[in-house]
Amino acid sequence: MRRGLEAVVFTVLVYVATVALQIYQPVTGGYFNLGESMIYLAALTSSPIVAAVAGGVGASLADLTTGYAIFAPATFVIKFAEGYLAGVLVGLFRRTRQKAVAAASVGAVYALGLYYGVSYWAGRVVFGPSSWLWFSLSSIEAFIPWYGWLLVTVLLGAVVVYGVTKYIVKSLEPLALLIAGSLMVTGYFLYEYFVSNPLTGRPPINALYEVPVNIGQAVSGVIISLPVAVWLYRAGFVKQK
Repeated sequence: MRRGLEAVVFTVLVYVATVALQIYQPVTGGYFNLGESMIYLAALTSSPIVAAVAGGVGASLADLTTGYAIFAPATFVIKFAEGYLAGVLVGLFRRTRQKAVAAASVGAVYALGLYYGVSYWAGRVVFGPSSWLWFSLSSIEAFIPWYGWLLVTVLLGAVVVYGVTKYIVKSLEPLALLIAGSLMVTGYFLYEYFVSNPLTGRPPINALYEVPVNIGQAVSGVIISLPVAVWLYRAGFVKQK
């Protein structure tokens, strides 16, 4: 019952935010709007399915009632998927916090460090000759064993873990929303390129022109939704998940 009420409320909010500001894009027939802000707010304060339903239904209704019906089917699928992914990622990042992010980061460092180190820099290595301004360096030859690069990657991994857990982990919610936003950007590009532009007589490649617009739409959604969500939590209207 509670989730159903939240879905209705957020669907209305998505609809209102989408129709309140519409900036027409003549190259694709689409428009810039602020609907992402309420989809992301639902993802931050409710459940993935609520964000999905609100995004899909609210945004597609906005298309149908404001002259953009050609986008309505795609909007339902794209915004539904965007809202669901945003909600899932927000919950995932909140639950796992430092451990998962640190593990992923250090894993990437280890993988890249070992691959490039062992593949290109292990064994006999020659540095130089080189010059910079008035300094000149002759070539230097050294032998670096493979386990030397293993040590380097371990040290780099430790530095990355410290930096991620201390400075970056608190900013993961914007990252979750932007990842979901990239799904929206990609979805509309594909739909405009293969469906809506050909149907309306526009060159398919015009879909590229709306990519930065949709990126701006996602970024605007993050900028608006985050402070609103923080206020709702601090005011006690929403319980911390």
